[in-house]
Amino acid sequence: MRILFQLLILSISIFSTLNSYAAAFSWQKVSFITQSFHEVALGSEYGKGDYRIRKWVKPINIFVQHDIGDSHLQNQLVDAHIQHLSSITQLTIKRVSTIAQANLKFFFTDQKNLLPLITKHSGSAVAKVNTTKTCIANISLNQKAQVRSAQIYIPVDFAYRKGKLVACIVEELTQILGLPRDSEKVYPSIFNDKSTDDLLTGLDETLIRILYSPKIKAGMTKNSLSKVLVSVINQLNHSGLISTANRRVKQTKLYAMLGY
Repeated sequence: MRILFQLLILSISIFSTLNSYAAAFSWQKVSFITQSFHEVALGSEYGKGDYRIRKWVKPINIFVQHDIGDSHLQNQLVDAHIQHLSSITQLTIKRVSTIAQANLKFFFTDQKNLLPLITKHSGSAVAKVNTTKTCIANISLNQKAQVRSAQIYIPVDFAYRKGKLVACIVEELTQILGLPRDSEKVYPSIFNDKSTDDLLTGLDETLIRILYSPKIKAGMTKNSLSKVLVSVINQLNHSGLISTANRRVKQTKLYAMLGY
């Protein structure tokens, strides 16, 4: 009886391990990646609409303003993540020394100064929409749906209380690339508010790679996107970039900094 019981426990353990392993890699199906890309690239945080593909086509010049908190730590986290994003997108992403040089303004502030800061740099309409969010990002587009500028606001005191400082930095810097929508259908991902992931997952990296494929153009609608999306995913699959994505993201500087 004892042997049978031990065998039963072992079987349950193996089954659980296999299930966990399968769940970790189930996102790699072409159909799931296709659905996930539609969810985060063709939607909006603030409502439904007929959205187009949005992406940067020029270098990103980022100015970071530190009003509160540990500026050295904040800089380390930002620098590690923009280095990772640059390697995925092949965009030039660099820090600049003055706000006038920037097309991406990043503010580490506190709650009491949040709304005045948003109003000044993004406008009153954005300030009204974002009053309850832990971290906030806004992008501005030209007529071709190319991103021309963006702003990120993190109320550090509020983010610390929520345990979300790192998650805010990672998510907002990633979303301003042109993946602005959160969705519970996308998992495992920083774009899923129900997920426990604070750092990029293999799925997240794959979605960014798709967006910055030369075949994916700013301004594409759902119909025009459908003509090229599967071929882009298949190309990534054949090159091995999807099957190795989980391992690759865990080798980045931000994962190492946080002890993963």
